[in-house]
Amino acid sequence: MKIKSFLSQLVALVVVAAIFYASYGATNALASARANVPEIYFAWERAVPFWAWSIVPYWSLNLLYALGFFLCRDAGELARYVTQLLVAQMIATLFFIAFPLQMSWEKPVVSGFSGFLFSSLAAFDLPFNQAPSLHIILCVVVGAFYLRKARAVWLKAALVAWFALIGLSVLTTYQHHFIDIPTGLAAGCLVLLICPLDGAPLRFAMAREFSRYKWAALYLGLAFLTLFAAILGAKIWGAWMLWLSWVSLSFALVACGYAFLGAGVFAKNGQGRHAAAAKALLFPYLCVARLNALFWLRGRRLLDEILPGLYLGSVKEAGKFDAVLDLAAEFERPGGAQIYASLAMLDMITPSTDELKRGADELERLVKRALCGGENLPQRTAELGSNFSAEANDKKVLVCCALGYGRSASVLLAWLVIYAGLGFDEALNLLKSRREKIAVASSLRDQIARLAAEAREI
Repeated sequence: MKIKSFLSQLVALVVVAAIFYASYGATNALASARANVPEIYFAWERAVPFWAWSIVPYWSLNLLYALGFFLCRDAGELARYVTQLLVAQMIATLFFIAFPLQMSWEKPVVSGFSGFLFSSLAAFDLPFNQAPSLHIILCVVVGAFYLRKARAVWLKAALVAWFALIGLSVLTTYQHHFIDIPTGLAAGCLVLLICPLDGAPLRFAMAREFSRYKWAALYLGLAFLTLFAAILGAKIWGAWMLWLSWVSLSFALVACGYAFLGAGVFAKNGQGRHAAAAKALLFPYLCVARLNALFWLRGRRLLDEILPGLYLGSVKEAGKFDAVLDLAAEFERPGGAQIYASLAMLDMITPSTDELKRGADELERLVKRALCGGENLPQRTAELGSNFSAEANDKKVLVCCALGYGRSASVLLAWLVIYAGLGFDEALNLLKSRREKIAVASSLRDQIARLAAEAREI
């Protein structure tokens, strides 16, 4: 078995390496054949020192890249690692073909071991494959792979320091301009978002609801607007305005989430945490989402008690509760809740029938655990209120989203009809009487009625 494993790892390395060198060389050749290949750099880059010794960490990425194949513990991990490397290669190759750039600065003459490494690099690396830097993309992907393997804190710190040095070396070896670094970091994070180290790969499925495309169009428009502002601002006020392109990227990814990626674009796990890659790519949007929540919740109650012990409100209050059902894709879990469940849903969108069912089922589980000691819930309102009062023992359950008006209200409404035995109008009136600004779609009536009928048949 070990021999088979080693052979499969070796074959995977040979195949991926062949694809790497073939595609990298082909894009270099295509760019070199063009009459005018542009070069983008900032004036301050002229002050970047040339450190001949930094070719060692630069080259070390090749060794770490290859060694990773043999550190995979099983076929599944090997397949995931290979997929990440191929996706990274594909993204870089597409950019190298569509938007070739060059690095025209001459390197000082170098001798000795460093000189040998520079000569070896020059044998296959023409200075045309620039942005996004494939070296930086692989630094992110391979670095994440090794960090996942490391257990000791000192080893993690050493790995972070070394991969940071690898990233810096693309400047100090005069292999890349600065613009290649942030674009490479973004592309590397995108690889980890599409094909994460843990969990299922990002799923692509075109949205069926027209409302999702309206929001996708809005965020795509914001992406183009901020990109235009970044380019125009760079010409008027200076290159620092180009950082607005980060905002543009985050809005574009959210647009993709509404159109075909769903809430998976936020990569929020069962513990309520966003993947590091998603946080890096979506950071500007996540900041906007928090500011938006602050704006709409100003002067209003953050939560309301719907039934004894059962609350509806904003995720900002989740840390105060014993059990939490969190439906906000764009917010991370606040600390505090002992019993926690996350069902990430996109904002401003009516939950699908499947989301309503999963949300109601999860809420039923939380209510039984936290409020009723695992017993079945009564089916009528009066009985429900009585039992909650008697058995709550000061436990509290919160159903939440960003504001506590839309997604969370829809799921709680479904639970009240399916599990608490209320009629749709009765449940809706209860929510509206306890929580202001409830925003649920009229289409929920038929969706929830079907779910309730299915529940009765079981």
